[in-house]
Amino acid sequence: MFSITPLTAIEHALNGAMAEQNAIAQNIANVDTPNYKAKKVVFNDVLQSELKANRTNVRHFNFSTSDDSGFSTMTDTFGTVQNNGNNVDIDHEMSSLAQNQLLYQALSQAASDQFQKFNTVLGGSR
Repeated sequence: MFSITPLTAIEHALNGAMAEQNAIAQNIANVDTPNYKAKKVVFNDVLQSELKANRTNVRHFNFSTSDDSGFSTMTDTFGTVQNNGNNVDIDHEMSSLAQNQLLYQALSQAASDQFQKFNTVLGGSR
């Protein structure tokens, strides 16, 4: 658990935000495509994916089944289906896009702050 640095956690979060941005962009691009089903990014439990226990015996259970990325892209089968079989809600997608952009900007600033701390510790100046 202590091997995860703030910069590593920020990197994982940025990768997830980028994957979500790609899914939203794909949904918006296919808003009028017949039978297209919206994609969504599902984030695994962050704590569960970051905590890794040491198995001392092969008969012990695995503590986490998630991959290292912490997220996966899935087809969203819920929502109102239009006459052409498409379930993309453009208002929802545009709202998600704005929210994800704010998250990405905040994470980018957090990464910049971490690098600034490194620079300060190493004797650099602003």
